[in-house]
Amino acid sequence: MKQARFNAGRRARSGPCVSRQGSSGVGNIISNVLKKRNGISRRAPRLLCTLEPGVDTRLKFTIEPSLGKNGFQQWYDALKAVVRLPTGIPKEWRKRVWLSLADHYLHSISIDWDKTLRFAFNERSNPDDDSLGIQIVKDLHRTGCSSYSGQEGEQDRVVLKRVLLAYARWNKAVGYCQGFNVLAALILEVTEGNESHALKVMIYLIDKVLPESYFANNLRSLSVDMAVFRDLLRMKLPHLSQHLHLLQKTADREAGGSYEPPLTNVFTMQWFLTMFATCLPPNTVLKIWDSVFFDGSEVLLRVALAIWSHLEE
Repeated sequence: MKQARFNAGRRARSGPCVSRQGSSGVGNIISNVLKKRNGISRRAPRLLCTLEPGVDTRLKFTIEPSLGKNGFQQWYDALKAVVRLPTGIPKEWRKRVWLSLADHYLHSISIDWDKTLRFAFNERSNPDDDSLGIQIVKDLHRTGCSSYSGQEGEQDRVVLKRVLLAYARWNKAVGYCQGFNVLAALILEVTEGNESHALKVMIYLIDKVLPESYFANNLRSLSVDMAVFRDLLRMKLPHLSQHLHLLQKTADREAGGSYEPPLTNVFTMQWFLTMFATCLPPNTVLKIWDSVFFDGSEVLLRVALAIWSHLEE
């Protein structure tokens, strides 16, 4: 219809006689469109009646899920739709939404949470605690949040260390990995400093949402994601990928044969390790995490691709 108006305008400038013909043509088009619209309006009630009886086409929005498997699934589907909106999950909902996801996961694997808390936050030292504590303390000052630096952040660092040590006790196969301090700090911010809640969310994120062995076994699954991302870059941004490849060849020559990691890894691995918490604005990071909780780790690949696309421009 826009094209018809445009053509009519062009014909109008060529002379009065042609203008009258153009107006008639546009009038016919408008008449036909209105007839089709009326036909659709008449058919709409019949189309609605063809829906299966009992199918609920309405999403029911609640901050916390109802009891039962169906109640959780309805809640999950509704919140997943909210996450995909431009505004995302309201800030006031985030803590309860994340905790509901974590609680559902822990319930599904039949965890005695009180017993877990007593073990994870036990004040008595375990044999592995000393080496873990040394690793954790090294990273605490590099967390990147002002609340964890200086004398004023001492108490926050104590809480952060307790949560990190608790997770390492919970999942001995993973223990502590560089970057966990950043993840735990953001989770503590959302859970308002509650150690028990923070541990729940951290377990859900690392054990359930992210791929198995994402942080364990020398970052095996993370390395797989990095390889997948390089393939995505070649397919979606071929010019940028070729440019990076040429830079890589130059770097390899200058290194005299010693191994140089792929250039994309230099940036992207840190993005994935911290789930963008160290490179994007806080509100953006929280929206990304909301999406990861509902859509999985492939969200990290999509975000990284969007950043590289922006850098290419």
